[in-house]
Amino acid sequence: MALQRRWQQCVPAAIIHATGSATLNNENFDAPIFIEDGPYIDLLPGVYPYLYNERGHCRQLRQAFGTEISIAKDNPDLELGTKYKGISHQPKTIPNDGHPYQITEFNFKVAEVHYEAITATRESVQAFGMTLLKSGECLRFEYDGMIMAQYTYGKWAGHQSPYIGGRRRRELLTHNPTDLEFHDFPHIFFSQDDLPLVISVARWRPYVQEISLADLWVAPGDAIVLPPKTRPAPPKGQLSEEQARRIIIDLHGNRNSALACWGSDKAALTTTTVLGNAHTMETRAPNYHEEQHPSKHPYPGSRLAG
Repeated sequence: MALQRRWQQCVPAAIIHATGSATLNNENFDAPIFIEDGPYIDLLPGVYPYLYNERGHCRQLRQAFGTEISIAKDNPDLELGTKYKGISHQPKTIPNDGHPYQITEFNFKVAEVHYEAITATRESVQAFGMTLLKSGECLRFEYDGMIMAQYTYGKWAGHQSPYIGGRRRRELLTHNPTDLEFHDFPHIFFSQDDLPLVISVARWRPYVQEISLADLWVAPGDAIVLPPKTRPAPPKGQLSEEQARRIIIDLHGNRNSALACWGSDKAALTTTTVLGNAHTMETRAPNYHEEQHPSKHPYPGSRLAG
């Protein structure tokens, strides 16, 4: 009886009946936020050929304002992030409830995939084929078929997989798998919340079976620009090791956008993304890549996030 009394002292009074016994309330966990779509507008490059970053918010302009920058040049020799060697890949068909499509399935040959946390600077983002656009800067952006949309990303968004069928697309997974892509249209990710925006990235060297992985932590007010990416043509003839290494495919994913929320009381953060409209997404469809092993995403300074 004494043991029962000690146990009851550890149970909230609200779930102890008058009989002195305890039972569970019918309570649920808070519903996790994955990704919520917000409003969007069409970009009009024929009228507004410049985009300006105003403290993490995108503005369309008729002429340059602030400091004009250019897209950084690709440099295959740059290398950052956690490197995995001897990786493999193969095509995989996703049934998609009767509307199948094909992705690339990676195998990094490890039980747990680790991403390096890297602060987004001009140099670090260039190592993954991107350009940093700071507040007060603009760039010429004359791409047709683009929209500017607002999204809310929850800290659990990385625990959702789009590759397990429409009926399970809102299932909360017990781990955070790798989900990366590239496509023949540009992106801009604007960090506009009070916490950093996190973009997962990779530099894949397919002809030497290597990949480097990182999370770019984009400071509030900054943005990163991704130019269109296409698959490089297969090499002709025998390549040297160095020539093979310099053939790269830069990948990105934004399901981990709200990683910084794991260190705060926030459940989600908002961001603005420039991306292709429905027609562009259909005609220049992204190339998707998955690796199913659990992944770890540390904070800068090595504390693990979700």
